[in-house]
Amino acid sequence: MKYLIWLSNQCASVKEIVQALRTQNIETDLLLVQDGVYLADKGCPHAIELSELNVKVHASKHHIEERGIGARLVVDVNQVEYPEMIDILMEEYDKIITL
Repeated sequence: MKYLIWLSNQCASVKEIVQALRTQNIETDLLLVQDGVYLADKGCPHAIELSELNVKVHASKHHIEERGIGARLVVDVNQVEYPEMIDILMEEYDKIITL
């Protein structure tokens, strides 16, 4: 089973959620949108946790550019446009968790 966590704000508890899902053998990736993209910013206090999670991170390219943090990302982020986000949501994951 493969889950995608959709973050639209800075969520400090994402680490706990990912770890809990892993105990159930559920593969988990992240999609960062709106202010959720700040989670991958070097200035975010939780950014180190994100890099330690070893999950695939997708993020809205538009939202990263709007906030001017493209050069400040702490992890390798798959920056996606809206059509790619729809494909990811509809085709790659069994369930979506929105936080």
